[in-house]
Amino acid sequence: MRKFGRWLLLSFLMVSVMFIVGCPKKQTEGQVEDFITVGYQGPLTGPIAVYGLQTLAGIELAVAEANDYPGGVNGKKIKLEVFDSRGDKTQAVNGANRLITLDICAAVGEPTSGAYFASRDVYDRNSVPVISAGATAEGITKGREFVFRNTLLDAHGAPYLIDYVMENRDYKNFAVITAVNNDFSVGVSKIFREYVEKKGGKIVVEQTISDGDTDVSAQITSLRNKDIDAVIYSGYYQEASLLLLEMKKQGIEAILLGPDGLQSPKLWDVAKDSTIGTIFYAGFAINSEEELVKAFNSKISSMGRTSDLFAAQGYDAAKLLINSIQESGVVDCNSKENRSKIRDILASTKDYNGVSGMMSFDDERNAVKVPFLQEVYKMDNGSYSTRIVK
Repeated sequence: MRKFGRWLLLSFLMVSVMFIVGCPKKQTEGQVEDFITVGYQGPLTGPIAVYGLQTLAGIELAVAEANDYPGGVNGKKIKLEVFDSRGDKTQAVNGANRLITLDICAAVGEPTSGAYFASRDVYDRNSVPVISAGATAEGITKGREFVFRNTLLDAHGAPYLIDYVMENRDYKNFAVITAVNNDFSVGVSKIFREYVEKKGGKIVVEQTISDGDTDVSAQITSLRNKDIDAVIYSGYYQEASLLLLEMKKQGIEAILLGPDGLQSPKLWDVAKDSTIGTIFYAGFAINSEEELVKAFNSKISSMGRTSDLFAAQGYDAAKLLINSIQESGVVDCNSKENRSKIRDILASTKDYNGVSGMMSFDDERNAVKVPFLQEVYKMDNGSYSTRIVK
C-alpha cells in the first residue's frame, strides 16, 4: 500500500506539471499580448484558389517586412491569422465570425465580390476595419463605415477600356457574355452594357454562361455571322479560357475584352494562341518600369509565387492596414475605440504610392486609381505575356 501510495502521488504530480506546462495561458482582462493580430480570409483551396493564394502571398510579404522593422509595429510583431473560405459565401461568413473572436485589429477580406458581399457586415457590425484586395462589384462598401477596398473599381475600368477601343481601334459593335451565377460578372456586364450604349456603340448579341461550365459551344455559335468587333466577357479567367478556345475553333476573329478577372497566367497557359490580342483593365501592371514594382516582383518571385494583380493588391492592402495601426499607436484591439482609430486613419489615406499604383480613398472608402490596359501577346521565345497599351 505504501508503494502504491507513492506511485499515486508521483503520477498526480506528473499530471499536474504536464497540465501547467502544456496548457496555453489565457489572456486576462487588461493584459496586452506581445503581438498585434491581423486577419485574412480568402479562397486557399477550391476552383478560385489562385486569387486567394496570390493575395495571401502579398500579405505575407507585407507582414514579414513589418516584422523586420526595428521595434516592429508599435513595439510589437504582427501575427497573421488566416481562414480558407474556398470562395464560398457561407464559409466567408464563417471565416469572418471566426476571425473577429481573435481580437484582430483589422483584416484583409475576401478578394472576390460575392464572398466579400456576404462577409463584410460581420466586420462592420463588430467595428473591425476590413479591406478587400480584389472585390470590385458596385456598392460593396456603401453604408458600411468599416468596409474598404483598394482595388480598381469596375465603374472606372470598364469605361476606360471601352473609350480606348472605340476611339483608338474604331470598335462599334460588341457581344456581351455574362456568368449569371457570379455577382462580379453580373455587375461588370451592366457597367459595360450601359457605357457602350452611352458612348454610341451597339450591343449586337448577349449570352449567358455559369461559373463552372465546361461546354460553351452554343454561346459562341450564336455569335457567328454577326457583325462583332469584340466580345466582352465579364467573369473570371477559367471560363474566359474556354470561350477563347471555342471562338478560335469556330473561327470568331473578334478579340476578347474584360475586367481584371482575366489577369492570370493560367488564362494563356490554357488558351495559348487563342488569347493573343485579349485586352483587360487592371489596377496593376507587372511589366511597369516603376522601381517599386520591380522590387516587389523580385520579392514575390523569391517566395516562389508569381507577381500579379492579387499579390500586388494584397501587399498594398496589408501595408495600408499596418501603416494605419502604426500611425494610430494602438497596441491592442480589445476596444471599439482603438479599432476606430485605425479605421479613421485608413479612411484618411491620400496619395498612397503602392505597387498597384497611386491611390486615395473616396468618401465611400473605395480606392481611386488610374487603370492599366493590358494586352496579351506572344513573345519571341514562344511564351505569353502582357503589355501596357494605355
